[in-house]
Amino acid sequence: MFKFDALKLLRNITIYLKRMKKNYKRNWLFKLKTAFVFGSLLFAGSAMAQLSGTYTINSASSTSGTNYSSFGAFASAINSSGVSGPVTVNVVKGSGPYVEKVTFTASGTSSNTITINGNGETIRNTGTIIYMNGADYFTFDNLDIVNTGTGTGTRCFTFNRGANYNTIKNSNLTISRYTSTSNSTAYVAFSNSLTGRSTGNHGSYNVIENNVMSNGTSSSAGPYYGVMDYRSSSTKGIGNIVKDNDIHDIYYYAMYNYYVEGFQFNNNDVKFRSNANYGYVVYGYQCSTSSLQIQANDNVVENQSLGYYFYGIYFYYTSGTSSLPAQQNGNRFSDITASYYVYSVRAYYYSGNAEIIGNELYKCSAGYYVYGPYAYYSDNVVVSENTVHDNTASYGVYGMYFYYANESQLVNNTVYNNKGGYYNYGMISGYSNDVLIAHNTLVMNTDVDYYIYGLYHYNYNVSN
Repeated sequence: MFKFDALKLLRNITIYLKRMKKNYKRNWLFKLKTAFVFGSLLFAGSAMAQLSGTYTINSASSTSGTNYSSFGAFASAINSSGVSGPVTVNVVKGSGPYVEKVTFTASGTSSNTITINGNGETIRNTGTIIYMNGADYFTFDNLDIVNTGTGTGTRCFTFNRGANYNTIKNSNLTISRYTSTSNSTAYVAFSNSLTGRSTGNHGSYNVIENNVMSNGTSSSAGPYYGVMDYRSSSTKGIGNIVKDNDIHDIYYYAMYNYYVEGFQFNNNDVKFRSNANYGYVVYGYQCSTSSLQIQANDNVVENQSLGYYFYGIYFYYTSGTSSLPAQQNGNRFSDITASYYVYSVRAYYYSGNAEIIGNELYKCSAGYYVYGPYAYYSDNVVVSENTVHDNTASYGVYGMYFYYANESQLVNNTVYNNKGGYYNYGMISGYSNDVLIAHNTLVMNTDVDYYIYGLYHYNYNVSN
């Protein structure tokens, strides 16, 4: 390992300056060349001090050699020195909890990555606990991040200024005391502000996987968002991947995407706060497919009660391409109640080139309506192999709903035993040209006060 000998460096500088002074005593270039020598020598020392190898974070030992006494001490070193090779940091078991906030600005590379193994230790504070300010290629593994804040900007992580290729995995992200409703709060936020939603190119290809996000107790605490990515039309960029997580105790959105070019939210288990009135599993607004396909697949929501609406997965002005369709596939929603509406999956307003395949909506109930897969003003939507069954609503149940969904398909779906107080629709299609409706199974509950429609379509061309 390189050892920086400060005394030897100073002796060499002194000898060199004496020679310089003798030869350049009356030369106006003396000061300029002296500054250049100092800069070159100091730069060489700094470059040699870049981090590479294995280090520890241990509060029981001082910062010295390969040990750092805190996350902040490690961050200060790596932010100022950078890396020259892969870096692994092991948080010593039993050395926590660490009460601090930490900011990372350093960047690794695809070969020189930076890995923090938390070993189940805890870092806790309020506000944003870990701030990824343009930092790249970090991995946080098996770390407990506990936020005890009660105000705006309560978050475990904030990413911005192009923080790319980072990973949070196998960790617990806990917000234990926040019980209000500010949209500045999240387990993970991609935002240009630490205290609110603010647009910018916050980062791409970050992976959040196999974590537990919760309030840690049975209270009604929890953030507004699970994961929030907030951009604009002028700062639109490739988004991030959220998969295999338990995302619990959220007030409004499990994942929120605003002007993002591609995102993925797959195989997550979602639960809402006990006092939540609205519940979105995924919301995508003005999102489009680029090199990262839009996916909201294989997510599960069970045994939830919402004050007003359950919106499920909602793509709004969010479209795919013919080769990379926007996917809402394999999701399962069951035993969900809401006072007004329950929705499952929706391609809404210019959210075409989409797949809605293999979803299940069952044993849900609403004070007004329950809707199965739904395509509205969105063309080229494939709705296939979905199942909607055993749902109830005081007014009506719509198994499948198409409206202005041209060149789309309703095939191989199953709808049975749903009960609306006034009417039941198996499938409804309106103002939709060149729609293929085929090989569906519709078994209608006849215990309805007014109307039962197995297949109801009107205005324009339908292929049966």
